[in-house]
Amino acid sequence: MRVLVTGGRGFLGRRLMHFLAGHEVLSLVRSLSREEPAPNVRNVVGDLAGDGAWQQEVEAFAPDWCIHLAWDGLPDYSLERCRHNLDANVGLMQTLVRARVRRVVVAGTCWEYGRVTGSMHEDAVPLDCGVFATTKHAIRTMLDGVARDAGFEYRWARIFFVYGPGQRSVALIPHVRASLLAGNMPSLREPNAIQDYVHVDDVARGLLSLAACDAPSGVFNLGSGQPTSVGEIANRVAEHYGRARPFAHVESGDGFWADGSRTLAAVGWRPDIGIADGIAMTLRELDGAS
Repeated sequence: MRVLVTGGRGFLGRRLMHFLAGHEVLSLVRSLSREEPAPNVRNVVGDLAGDGAWQQEVEAFAPDWCIHLAWDGLPDYSLERCRHNLDANVGLMQTLVRARVRRVVVAGTCWEYGRVTGSMHEDAVPLDCGVFATTKHAIRTMLDGVARDAGFEYRWARIFFVYGPGQRSVALIPHVRASLLAGNMPSLREPNAIQDYVHVDDVARGLLSLAACDAPSGVFNLGSGQPTSVGEIANRVAEHYGRARPFAHVESGDGFWADGSRTLAAVGWRPDIGIADGIAMTLRELDGAS
């Protein structure tokens, strides 16, 4: 297949590229780099927020699929930044319509469910969402209408708490690792908070599965389906290095996790990498890079 990818140099995008080896890929990037792309990948320079030659390149490429991961400015979730990204997404939709794309997969966020607790099905009503999640929801609503009018399919992937090699240093596992190796107690505001941690390779595989499946357009959860506390993650990192557990008693706090039944039924996807193995894999790669 011919696949257009946005955000291919990001944390998730870099892992996704490994799973696209059998496809012809056009990767939209902000600038060229010294790093040579894989033989099946061609980079095109462009800014989603503005018109340019990249649009003609995409139209000429005529992608079968688009896997859209880009979100400019992270971790800035301000109203100004969200408006910028909203405009950029509308522009991309216009280009995809002209390119006659067949199928679009977009990285949504589990924060679209809002301040909730428990297992979240895709039909759950959002509760008390912030600006970032509300903007994502607005983009999905617009995409639904555009897809109907233009006759293409879409899969909106609500991605839960992704971890793995390539995360920012302030993310939970790299932060805990760095603190412990420096002889410090990791600073965690809510060790009892529950989240749904899913390895980046599982998410990349899930995105590709959504692109390849023949399920109806709609929303699909990509999460482990397993609630895990922040403190438990910290304790597992400590045990990996033979250090004392930072939290002797971790209670179950508030949080939410994915109901993966729709995704499993539609594409047969479920995570392969358990939390213990995933943490160990992440730490080994971090150790090898340091």
